Amino acid sequence: MFRLKTLLFLLVVTSILLTACGGAAATPPAATEAPAQPEQLSGKVTLWMWKAAHDTLINSGVLDEFKKLHPNVEVEVVEYAPTDVYQKLPLALQAGTGAPDISLVENSHLAQIVSLGGLTDMTEWVTPYLDKMNAYKWADAELDGRYYAMPWDSGPVVFYYRRDVFDAAGLPSDPESVSEAVATWDDYFNVCQTIMEQTGSACFSNNKANNYGRLYEMMLWQQGLGYYNAEGQVTVDSPENIATLEMMSKFWDANLTSDQLEWTDGWYAELAAETDAKPIATLIEAAWMGAFLKGWIAPGTEGKWGVALMPTIEEGQVRAANDGGSAFVIPDQSQNKEAAWALTEFLFGNVENQVAMFKSSDFFPSLEAAYADPVFTETDPFFADQPVREMYVDVVKEVPIAYVYGPHYPEMNGFVATAIQKVATGEMSAADALKEAADSIRAQTGMP
Repeated sequence: MFRLKTLLFLLVVTSILLTACGGAAATPPAATEAPAQPEQLSGKVTLWMWKAAHDTLINSGVLDEFKKLHPNVEVEVVEYAPTDVYQKLPLALQAGTGAPDISLVENSHLAQIVSLGGLTDMTEWVTPYLDKMNAYKWADAELDGRYYAMPWDSGPVVFYYRRDVFDAAGLPSDPESVSEAVATWDDYFNVCQTIMEQTGSACFSNNKANNYGRLYEMMLWQQGLGYYNAEGQVTVDSPENIATLEMMSKFWDANLTSDQLEWTDGWYAELAAETDAKPIATLIEAAWMGAFLKGWIAPGTEGKWGVALMPTIEEGQVRAANDGGSAFVIPDQSQNKEAAWALTEFLFGNVENQVAMFKSSDFFPSLEAAYADPVFTETDPFFADQPVREMYVDVVKEVPIAYVYGPHYPEMNGFVATAIQKVATGEMSAADALKEAADSIRAQTGMP
C-alpha cells in the first residue's frame, strides 16, 4: 500500500513539474477567472428634469456614454416643467416618499430646496470640485458648511444687441465700440434715446403691469447686491436697491421700452423682426439666451446680432452678473445614491462631457477647466462671426457673489415684483414700494 501511494504521489509531482516547465506535450492550463473588478454599479436611477435639459443629455451623447461605462445602471428620465418640479419635489421631501434619485433644480430655487432638508449631504463627494467650479455657484448649494448639490451650468449675463438697428441709428455696431458706448446705465440711456429718435425702435422690453423683476435682479447682481445680505438681513429697501429701481424707471418715464412681456409671442416677434418692422434693439440676458435666439426665437436674424458687456450702475464696477443656471440634487430617499452620484459626477465633473453638452445646447459649464477647449474660441455665424464664447468666459470669471436667490426667494421675488409693477405704473415711488415689499418680506419670513 505504501509503495502504491508513493508511486501515485511521484506521478502527480512529475505531472505538475512538466506543466510548470511548459513542455510541448503539456496540457494547457485551465482558464482562470478574470481579474477582480471594482464593484459594478447596478439598479435604477430616476431623474427629474425638464425637456431642454433632457434633450441636451440625449443629443450630446453623454447619457449613452454613461450607459456604456455602467451597463447595469438603468437611467429613467421623467420630464417635468420647472414649475412642476418645484411643486412635486418639496412635497416629496417633506413627506419622506415619492422623490426621485436625482432632480435638476434651477439656482433660483436651489437654496429653498436645500433649506427644506431631505437632501443627501454631498460634501465629501463635491469637495474635490469646490475650487474647480465658478465660486458663486456654491452659495445656494451650501447650508451650515455642508453642500447639497453639484453645479451644472452658469448664467453669465451679457448685452445682446441688433447690429442692424445700431447701424440704422448711426451708432457704431462693433462689439468693442458698443461695450464702450453702454459702459454705464446712464450711457445706455443716452444710446437708447438715440436709437428711438433715429429708428423708432424700443431699446428693450420691460413690461409694466406684469413685470416679475428679472432684469432688476440682474442689475442688483452686477453690484453684488440682492434681496438680503450675508448676515441674513432684508435689504430690499436699502438705498442701493432703491437707486437701482429708480434707474430702471428712467427708461419707462422716457418711453424707451416696449411693454411686451418676456417669453410671450409678442416678445418673440420683436426679437425676430426685420429692421423696418422696428425690432427690439437690445437684450440683457445670460449666455443661454444665445441658443434660444438662434435656435427657435429668431433664427432668421443670423448675422444681425452682436454681444457686448452689460452696463454698470457705477463706473468701475464689474460688468458681470448671473441669471439662472442649475444643479443636481440627490434626495436622501434615494435607494441608489452611489449610482446617482456616479451619474452626477460623470456629467458635471468631466471636462469632455461638459463640453459635449455645451456644444449641444449652449448650457454654459460651471466647470472652469472646460473653458480651455477650442470650442470657446470659435466664431459664431449667428453673431456675425464674433467669438462670443470668449466673452462668456471672461464675464463668468467676474460674476460676484450676490444675495438674489435664497431660501425665501419665491416670497421675496413675489413682493418685489409687485413693488416694481407699482413703480412702473406710477402708483408708488421706488422708495415707498420697496419699503412696503421689505416690510412684507420681514413679516412673512421672520428675517430682520
